[in-house]
Amino acid sequence: MAQFPSTQWSLIQRSGTSSARREAFGELARTYRTAILAFFRARMDASAAEDATQSFLTASYEHAWWSRADADVGSFRGFLLLLLRRHLGHLRQRQDGQIELDAELATPEPSADQQFDARFALTLTGRAVESLRADYRKRERGDLFERLLTTLGSPPAHGELQSIASELRMPPNTLTVELQRLRKRLREQLRAQLRELCADAETFAGEWSSLQRILGGTD
Repeated sequence: MAQFPSTQWSLIQRSGTSSARREAFGELARTYRTAILAFFRARMDASAAEDATQSFLTASYEHAWWSRADADVGSFRGFLLLLLRRHLGHLRQRQDGQIELDAELATPEPSADQQFDARFALTLTGRAVESLRADYRKRERGDLFERLLTTLGSPPAHGELQSIASELRMPPNTLTVELQRLRKRLREQLRAQLRELCADAETFAGEWSSLQRILGGTD
């Protein structure tokens, strides 16, 4: 059986141990809650989705679901999605009326998975950005990072880089190099974040390809 890397995956494993369970699970829940909510929100109204998310997190903690992650699944994203589908199936069988699901649950519908994948991708991106932000601030280059960050989502407008360079008192050519360097580092950091959640190189390659497609990026 493949072995997941430590770091992030060790946190997932610790979420099932008594000594570090609450702290580890709490950090994971805060990180991935928006992705979990997106999965349910694609199938339910806002209130029901919140209830489903809370019931899923409660059950995950009480039964230490996440710490049982199966390396054969290949990735934490895939394992978490499997748990969500199972929980959704359990909710469908409920008869007490506390959580009402829409009629589309009777037929296969990919939108819930797509919403989950989109939020999961944004979660990883956010983690990558925060890691880089901390590094730039540590090197007292936080202002440069924050200004360049605004240009990463789309190509800079005409004259935008020159304006930023003037603001930062930096030669435009130097700023261009810094932007290229930041883009490369962000891509590397995103790959590192994802690699921590994949069992092996083959799984990572597939997950990276999917992530790039979701984010609209390139290798």
